[in-house]
Amino acid sequence: MSNYLRVALRLLHFIGLVLGLGAATLLDLMLFKRRKEPLTDDMVATVEMFSKVVFFGLALLWISGVGFLLHYAQFDPQKLANPKILAKIVIVFILSINGFFIHSLVLPHLRASVGWPSLAQLNRGRRWLFCSIGAVSAVSWYAPLLLGAVPQLNFVVPTLTILTGYAIILSLAMLAAIVSLLPQHAPQNRLDMIGAR
Repeated sequence: MSNYLRVALRLLHFIGLVLGLGAATLLDLMLFKRRKEPLTDDMVATVEMFSKVVFFGLALLWISGVGFLLHYAQFDPQKLANPKILAKIVIVFILSINGFFIHSLVLPHLRASVGWPSLAQLNRGRRWLFCSIGAVSAVSWYAPLLLGAVPQLNFVVPTLTILTGYAIILSLAMLAAIVSLLPQHAPQNRLDMIGAR
């Protein structure tokens, strides 16, 4: 029974990771590629659809993750001492908070910005925030995948070391996002944007 439960949890965890990581990656690539194009209703609808897939994948990660913790507590308690588990929980928690900002800030902004490039109507602080949200999403989806793919870290590398490496990579990703995504000059209004063409 324990083996079947573990296989079921792994399958659920894998599905959640594939859905969340895949949709988040496609979403990031699409927004980056079209960052200078005016948003359309179809583009925003696509973003909202992918966001729902990401949310579903994240929900599956939490369900399967809690299931793993309960399974370990019942059948394999020594695994709860693995520092990598706590690091993954912290990263997925950060990913969840970031998802809240995406749904409460980014998606409403995109819907209200149809006809404009996605960052055109934002001040510098808001652009920094939105670029940072995108960087957190990209890094935080790949971090659990990498941690799960490297069993050599089990019971060897402390949680703080893993999270420090994660924080460094996240900081570099934020910097890269800000440099690459922020336009030098945003149009003041739609007429200026049309005239610039």
